[in-house]
Amino acid sequence: MRLMPLFLLVPALAAPAQAFVFGGTFDKKAAGRLAEMSASFERGDCESVIENFSIFLGEKPPARLREEAYGYVGRCYERGGAADKAISIYKLALGLYPGNMFFASRLAFVYNQAGFNSDAVPLFLKVLEIKSDDAAANLGLARAYAALGFYAKAKVFYSLAVVLQDFSDRAALREYAAWMLKKSDWPEALFIAGKGAEAEPAVAYWSLVQARAMAGQGEYYKALPLIESAIRLEPSRQLRLERALYLLLAGLPKRAIEAADAELAADKNDALAASVKGMALYLLGMKTEARAYFNTARGGGPFTAGLAASFLSGSSVAVEGLYKN
Repeated sequence: MRLMPLFLLVPALAAPAQAFVFGGTFDKKAAGRLAEMSASFERGDCESVIENFSIFLGEKPPARLREEAYGYVGRCYERGGAADKAISIYKLALGLYPGNMFFASRLAFVYNQAGFNSDAVPLFLKVLEIKSDDAAANLGLARAYAALGFYAKAKVFYSLAVVLQDFSDRAALREYAAWMLKKSDWPEALFIAGKGAEAEPAVAYWSLVQARAMAGQGEYYKALPLIESAIRLEPSRQLRLERALYLLLAGLPKRAIEAADAELAADKNDALAASVKGMALYLLGMKTEARAYFNTARGGGPFTAGLAASFLSGSSVAVEGLYKN
């Protein structure tokens, strides 16, 4: 990615590097060194950029030349995965040039990627105060808020970002849909899944999101054809068992047993399939038969083990919980 020259980023810097005046004379040496750094950056030679940067600073160049140099070095540290060094250089540059939104934006993105989301938020807000239609900044802020658990705020900025991108960023759409499922915002999850499905009709993910959004609203009958569509596009044990659970929750225990049996035929110790069959048998009043499957389920992970223990203890909460969202 080509680094935009700082004279385009900051209107005050309207002259090329060779024309900067320092101490009453043209600082051709510093300008030449900066030109070398720029060429090295364009070639992807970040080792040369960083090496020249130390020499460049030793020549005490004017502030306007240093401003551009900090940008090249910061981006090189990002390219090299040196988040700590990128953060240091951008913080220094932003302190020296607080009006340069390039440094604020890059620092925010590095914070985001490094997991320092609370530090990223005010920087993204600062960028958006200047340019509210910056799609990347809106997306970065959405990601920061989502990671912090502020899903309502994340929704605001995800929605702005995907509209500004004309719903073209598939990764952003997937993130947005996943967070909306987590937020239990079923209408928004369905809307975004619809946009994703328009762009990628052969991708199972969007049918799965739609199925889960329907199931989240207790609409298990409507969820069934959607999960089945996802299975056709991308067959998997997980999706087949999710379908079996929807069948159970839709009040179709016999069909749920058939679905669970298909998975148990492949692996008789499948804890999730055993759980589904055990619950279905329990609902059909076949509690003695169900016990064997709950005992199998107890050998699974914490979820199936806990669920099986509840049924084996005869807890009414377990039965009632089948029909709760």
